[in-house]
Amino acid sequence: MPKLTIKKIESLIKRKQFGRHPDGNQLYLNIREPEGTASWVFRFTLNGKRPWHGFGSHDSNHSLQWAREQVLEFKALVKKGIDPRDHKRDEQESAKQANNLNNNTFQKVAQSYIDENQSSWRSEVTKKQWPNSLRDYVYPVMGSKPVHLITIHDVLSVLRPIWTDKTTTATRVRSRIENILDYSTTLGMREGNNPAVWRGNLNTVLPAPTKVHKVKPHSAVSYTELHGFLMELGMRKGVGARALEFTILTGSRTRPLLLAKWDDIDFDNAIWNCPEDNMKSGKFFRIPLSEFAMKIINSQKKHSKGEYIFGHEQTGKMSSNNCMLYTIYRMGYQGKVTTHGMRSTMRDWAGETTKYSERIVEVCLDHTVNTAAESAYQPVSYTHLTLPTSDLV
Repeated sequence: MPKLTIKKIESLIKRKQFGRHPDGNQLYLNIREPEGTASWVFRFTLNGKRPWHGFGSHDSNHSLQWAREQVLEFKALVKKGIDPRDHKRDEQESAKQANNLNNNTFQKVAQSYIDENQSSWRSEVTKKQWPNSLRDYVYPVMGSKPVHLITIHDVLSVLRPIWTDKTTTATRVRSRIENILDYSTTLGMREGNNPAVWRGNLNTVLPAPTKVHKVKPHSAVSYTELHGFLMELGMRKGVGARALEFTILTGSRTRPLLLAKWDDIDFDNAIWNCPEDNMKSGKFFRIPLSEFAMKIINSQKKHSKGEYIFGHEQTGKMSSNNCMLYTIYRMGYQGKVTTHGMRSTMRDWAGETTKYSERIVEVCLDHTVNTAAESAYQPVSYTHLTLPTSDLV
């Protein structure tokens, strides 16, 4: 029979009757000295030992009835060979882990991913697009949601509104979500399949990007019209015009051209050595320079005010990304020609008028054509071939 009542407990506490007072069923009210505070303890036998398990203070939230119900749960655990104290520690650890997981919101994890990876992104555009696209399209939908709770339905809620009208942006957003969730899985923040994976997952729900959005190639002149374009360009003054000429002759991208410095030019051998940090591929690249390309270099050397070959004419600092595009606009080719499109012109010329293999042409344009294994055994000199573009002028 239970020995404790509410009135008896009040009396024991009021009179500070120190010690453990049994209620029966292995439950005790423990009144501690000297302060006279009361708490509940459970005495049990397990593995030949008889330990005590304290499980809460006596107060309005931990009444006698509550303590008796807790004891029934403890006895059930002991019957299974489980120490109630270990069980409590496990529950506390699980609660702590759950709380930590809930703190790992998508926005918080995404920012960590960006902080740790942005140093490897060579393009300033990429560094801006990553946080901006997440801010505009992802965070409003699931930025505050813990990553371990994100499902394919959350991902679709982000992608569906922009999949048809902003397909290019949507595909990039999907890829970024996938990377962030992979990152969180690796760090133990979530488990299971990645709901942002395309193949075998989202591709069964969303139409292929190529079905809803036709990719438009960069506008360019045909190689048969290039001679006339270059003649017209040659009459233009300014660093933008000279940079565009050099870009056409070398098949370069805009970034390495604008970052080119005098130390990168081997004047004795007429070679442009492009540092790996300047290249989209992240690999050191050499471009043999034609006689006309060297004339441009030597001409710039007379007028340059800084370390950049095609630097700003007044300050010597690196020129704007659009300096060549503005030259094209001033020539009246807006919407008809782009700087990057000139690489397409070179590709067409090489493929249709020369005998170089497609593989070599792609290498000359700094396109990836090898597997990792092939690259490991590829001679350095092979990756540094370039096309003889002097035929174009």
